[in-house]
Amino acid sequence: MAGVDLGTEEVLLRVPKDIALVPLGFAIDSGGSVTKLLYRSKEDYENGIRIAKVGHDDGILRLRHLATEDCDEIVKFLQDHCDMLETAKTESEGWFLTGLKARLFRKKMEDTMKIKVKNLSEMVAISSGLKGFYSAALLPELRPLSLSEEAVKHALGSTRDFLRMMNSAAAAQTGGDGFFDELRDRIDPVAVGQYVMKLMSTDALTLTRELSDDVIEWPCLNVICGSAAGMIVMKDSGGFEIGSFLPIAGRTFVGFGRLLCGAKDFAELVEMAARGDSRKVDVMASDMKVTGVTAEEADWYSSLPDSLVAYSMGKLAENAASESFSKDDLAAGLLNVICCAIAKMAVAVARQTKVKCVVFDGSLVNSALVRCTLQKWLLFDSLIQPLIGEQSLKWIFLPYPGFICAFGTWYQNWEMYKGQAEK
Repeated sequence: MAGVDLGTEEVLLRVPKDIALVPLGFAIDSGGSVTKLLYRSKEDYENGIRIAKVGHDDGILRLRHLATEDCDEIVKFLQDHCDMLETAKTESEGWFLTGLKARLFRKKMEDTMKIKVKNLSEMVAISSGLKGFYSAALLPELRPLSLSEEAVKHALGSTRDFLRMMNSAAAAQTGGDGFFDELRDRIDPVAVGQYVMKLMSTDALTLTRELSDDVIEWPCLNVICGSAAGMIVMKDSGGFEIGSFLPIAGRTFVGFGRLLCGAKDFAELVEMAARGDSRKVDVMASDMKVTGVTAEEADWYSSLPDSLVAYSMGKLAENAASESFSKDDLAAGLLNVICCAIAKMAVAVARQTKVKCVVFDGSLVNSALVRCTLQKWLLFDSLIQPLIGEQSLKWIFLPYPGFICAFGTWYQNWEMYKGQAEK
């Protein structure tokens, strides 16, 4: 599957040449702290005509992150670098911008650049991004990312441990064949047996390929992981319904990261989490188990896989001595808490709204480490569900996830321009 991480550097995106020719030449999604800019560069175009050849005749758009607070600098950047056609200044209806801080740019652009702009709902931008850029086969490079093999391996190992422990516990208590015997009273025993055999015999790489999917199924739950986590049911018709809202995501991660870990920003905090070991601050199921007890003495956590977190950051309550863990370990534990919260809520909302496909986007999941940590929680749930008669959910992670609103805004401007041109 295609797709790469987008860091702080500018990225060139290959697109069909007609979609690159929106006269305005840029689309802006101005978030609370970061502005996502999609634009046609003067390095690649002059008055809408390609001047740079890179082995193909398709269009080229560029993706860039900028600080929202630098409104004047962003406008100047566009004036200096964006190939904006003269017709952009004379459109009667105005061009779309989106984002929490879009109004900051509106007057500045109208006064400085002499263009007419208007705000586009983020919900409309997301819908247009999914159905336009990602789903309408306009951009082959924007196929969903493969799931993390590390996450699949972790979830597979936990699921196998869970099955073994549940089977042993149930057999000891009932004198029968164990957990699988109970399952056969509730669901198709052949299906259960085949599924268990598959889990016990399939390697992580093969399972990663099987679980990774290119196709968005409608309706889907769109989980927007930014400063917070919004969960919206997107319909094939283009409509949407609010599924839920979780105020625990990127801002929470960075806020506690600054306070507890001394990280100056998101990038530094992720680097710290990558070096850290969350097991030094989390209480794991393996930490709670006592060996040599009878079935009557065994507690509920005896059936949990050793690799499962029992109490997030729980070791801080037992021993807050700084020498027992590092700030990197704290960062890793904090990331685990955030990803657990998002994953658990996403699973619950998906079940409640009866969707089969969950799509993740937003700037938070631009990080490979965040995606991997999130997928560890999601995939364990997914692998367990068929054992209790539920269908596994499909997890889709989009490339360039922070740009979905910018993509949708560009697509809306393109459709508006096409409609005017056809009149």
